Amino acid sequence: MRQRQTIVQEVEKRAVTLAQGLAAAATNDLLTYNFVGLEQKMAEVVRSEDVLYAIALDREGAVASHSLHKDLEGTRPRDDVSLRAVAAEEILVQRVHIPGGSDAYDIAVPVLAGRNQEKWGTIRVGVSLENMQKELVRTAWQIFGFGIVAMLLGSAGSVWVARRFTTPIQRLLQGVGAVGRGDFSHTIEVHGGDEIGRLGAAFNEMTRQLARIRDLEDRLRRSDRLASLGTMAAGIAHDIRNPLTSISIFTQLMSQNFQDPEIRSKFDRVVPRELERVQRVLEDMLELARPASLNREPTDVNEILPQVMDLFERQLHEQAIVATTNLAFPMPKTMADRKKLHRCFANVVLNAIQAMPKGGRLTVSSGLFVAPRSALRLTDGGEEEAREMIRVTVTDTGAGIPPEVLAHIFDPFFTTKEKGTGLGMAIAHRIIEDHQGAIEVSSRVGEGTTFTLTLPVQTGAEVSGLLPSAPSPRPPLQQPTAPTLPPTAPSPSPPVLSR
Repeated sequence: MRQRQTIVQEVEKRAVTLAQGLAAAATNDLLTYNFVGLEQKMAEVVRSEDVLYAIALDREGAVASHSLHKDLEGTRPRDDVSLRAVAAEEILVQRVHIPGGSDAYDIAVPVLAGRNQEKWGTIRVGVSLENMQKELVRTAWQIFGFGIVAMLLGSAGSVWVARRFTTPIQRLLQGVGAVGRGDFSHTIEVHGGDEIGRLGAAFNEMTRQLARIRDLEDRLRRSDRLASLGTMAAGIAHDIRNPLTSISIFTQLMSQNFQDPEIRSKFDRVVPRELERVQRVLEDMLELARPASLNREPTDVNEILPQVMDLFERQLHEQAIVATTNLAFPMPKTMADRKKLHRCFANVVLNAIQAMPKGGRLTVSSGLFVAPRSALRLTDGGEEEAREMIRVTVTDTGAGIPPEVLAHIFDPFFTTKEKGTGLGMAIAHRIIEDHQGAIEVSSRVGEGTTFTLTLPVQTGAEVSGLLPSAPSPRPPLQQPTAPTLPPTAPSPSPPVLSR
């Protein structure tokens, strides 16, 4: 736009200069009516490039000389362009169209003479705009060409800059994906010391640190497995050795005092009882080790919880524990193995009772809540984003759980009691997980402990038998990271339970 304006101004300035020069040269000839000299000067101007015509008008506006049409000399033109030129008191530039030709500038310059600068005539010069238009077209093409070149160069530069930045970023994204898949040996190439290069170097350092951390974690897991194996071996040795010792002693006594009725009577009482203890330990171990086999059926937890409380009625009375049940009605059913669920609730309630050897308050509650599906481990293949869950809480006012003990409550063979296998809470955790539920514990030392068990409400697919009756097998003796019970004084427990 600026180039076009410059070209137009230059052409207009040149045309005005030609007209002014002709007017200055022809003033005397016009005043003295020297038409021959006037024609010569006009002919000289017309020979200039782009000049189409030159016209001299006298004082009355008649044509004194015309470079193209001699027949118009002595006449008064009546066209608008000529009339405006005659009436002009100063330089007038008009754009006109020449028939059969191109556009032109008609430059009218008044001829002034005398002290009063009286107007004695008008000099008109016509300058063609054809070259100007060609120059404008050529300039436009040049600008267009420069624009195309600039665009191509800009595109090439943009591609180079984009690759300069996106290629390292793509490498970084690939590295992040590899690390996300567990490949901590993956590194990315670092070029330069700019922000992207420093980011790549930081990423490589991060992968090296993660590799070292994973190696340390692997070593720690191996140590934990060995420690768990040692704990399990110690637990088995402790819980089986005592019954076997009793059996061994009474066997020796029987061989030496077979005729003694009292010895035979003690043998009949002690040996079966100790064998039953060994059998219970082995059954608890198998409960954790072998794949679960669940006999699922619609089950109402509000029916099981009172049965569990009735089981410990005598023990609650002996320990002066006030038990309260807050059950929500109506309660939807859950697809569960009734016997295993009964055992799970019984183990949790027993732990709460054992945490209050000197009395306290035990509260068992049930209710409903809606859990987001992302927080569940369900296998029904449904599309819902949330699912209604059953919540059972068991709260005691015992001594609470110390932080150092809290992380091991669900570990197999972990116990703070003098008696017990340490399998009760591990079995409870296993049973709840087999039912696609969750068990959590919160505790404050000196105030008490609360166990929260959640189970999914049965769905139409479960009622119709579309779900498998048992979950897929899981590794034996799983050790989840969760809190545990505080050390409490041992207390008698029903034969079917263990802790």
